[in-house]
Amino acid sequence: MKPQSGDHFLEIGGGEGRMTRALLQHDVTVTTIEIDTRCCETLEALARDSAGKLSVIHSDVLKYDPPASGESQLRFVGNLPYAIASPILRWTVKHHKIVFDAYYMVPIDIAKRILARAGSSERALLSVLVGWCFDGKVIRRLGPGAFRPEPKIKSAFVHLQPHEPPVCTAHKQHRRAVVQGGFAHRRKTLLNSLRQSGWQRDEIERAFATIGIDIGARAETLEVIQFARLAEELPELIQ
Repeated sequence: MKPQSGDHFLEIGGGEGRMTRALLQHDVTVTTIEIDTRCCETLEALARDSAGKLSVIHSDVLKYDPPASGESQLRFVGNLPYAIASPILRWTVKHHKIVFDAYYMVPIDIAKRILARAGSSERALLSVLVGWCFDGKVIRRLGPGAFRPEPKIKSAFVHLQPHEPPVCTAHKQHRRAVVQGGFAHRRKTLLNSLRQSGWQRDEIERAFATIGIDIGARAETLEVIQFARLAEELPELIQ
C-alpha cells in the first residue's frame, strides 16, 4: 500500500491510532471510523493536531454510509475484527462505486474464501459477493506473533481492486437471493439448493439449459458471470 499525495483514506476501526499515525505521515487525508468511545477520544486528540488532515467518525462502520457524491474515490483500509470481517466485506461491496481500492487485514480463512476461484472447495457465498465487484490478492500472510496481544488465528493482508461488475438486468435483491440460495445447502447440488430456497425444479432446469450449466453442478463451480445469467433466467420469488 503506497499512499500518494492527495489520497483520501477511509480507515475502518481506528483503534488507538497506530495505522492512523502512519497514514498521516504522508500528504493524505484520513477519515477514521471507530465505535469505541475511549479510542475516539485518542483519535480526536490526534485530529486536533493534524492540521485538518484527520476526521473522526464515532460510529458502527456497518451503520455508516460514506459520501456517495461530491467525493473522490476512497482508499479503504483496516484491520478487520474476526467477528465482523465478513459483514464489513459485504459493506465494502455495497459501497464499491466509491472504492478506489481496499487493503484489509483479515483472518486467513476469510482471505481464502475471498480469493477462492470457481471449482475450489474454499469457494463460498462471500467469494461470489466480493468477486462480483473486486479482484483480490494476498499481499502478505502473518502468524499470531505479528500482533500484540497474540490472536489464536493466522491472518492475511489482502488487496481488493474494483472492476466493472458483470452486466445483469436482474434487481440487486434478486441477484443476492440467487447467490445465497445457491450456497444455502453446501452439501447439495446447485439445483437442489435452489429448490430448497424456493424455486421450482422446472424453472431451475430451464435456466440451466439456457445458460449451459450442468444439472449436477454445485454452487462453488460457477463463475460470477454464470450467477449473473442465472439471476436473469430465474423468476423472482414471491415474498
